[in-house]
Amino acid sequence: MYTWICRVRPLCRLAILSALIALPGCLANSDVSMGTGGIGFSRAAPEKISVAGRSVIVAGPPGYCIDRSATKDSATGAFVLLGSCSLIANSPPKAATVPPALLTASVSPSNSTVVAASTDQLAAFFRSGPGRAALARDGRAASVSILKTQRRGDALYLHARDTSSDTVGGLAPDYWRGIFDLGDRLVTVSVIGFADRPLSHDDSVSTLDAFAARIRSENRATVGGVQNPGLPG
Repeated sequence: MYTWICRVRPLCRLAILSALIALPGCLANSDVSMGTGGIGFSRAAPEKISVAGRSVIVAGPPGYCIDRSATKDSATGAFVLLGSCSLIANSPPKAATVPPALLTASVSPSNSTVVAASTDQLAAFFRSGPGRAALARDGRAASVSILKTQRRGDALYLHARDTSSDTVGGLAPDYWRGIFDLGDRLVTVSVIGFADRPLSHDDSVSTLDAFAARIRSENRATVGGVQNPGLPG
């Protein structure tokens, strides 16, 4: 899936991003079922999980938990699905409810950082046909519209709309995605609302900010204390 020995750096960066961005396609095959108002789960709800050979911890903002049955972790990358803790545990919420959203995180193999020095080039790539095809669940550039790209510190944020016919039922076509380096790995995080309860712009961005900040915070000790000055946490 990945080719890490690459002598033409711009082409290598695009190949890495295309491969990593494709990982959220795992969502279509995840062990979830559609219930009223969105995806329903019935299982334990851990708040964090270790992937990539236990070298990276993935955790969401407070109130979001891991769906372990939907986690995919292999030598070619990791994919983690999160939802509200009350929804995953199929229990009443214990605190104030969080914005209704499905969160995903993907983690690349090591030695694949490409974002910090390339946000402008990557933004241009994702607006191109090959970039939109990489984002599309059905692999068709025509299925994806890039509504906004935004640099947040050394991360790249994308607001996109995916109208692929195989989009998981009940999810909104619009979503936000953040892409950033974590040590020598590449991480992409996504916030997806539900079709019947769309997220506001502010809720989407603040949830994505909190998600990225939580992952950085959980892994600070293992990535040399590097922080993104443009993100909270």
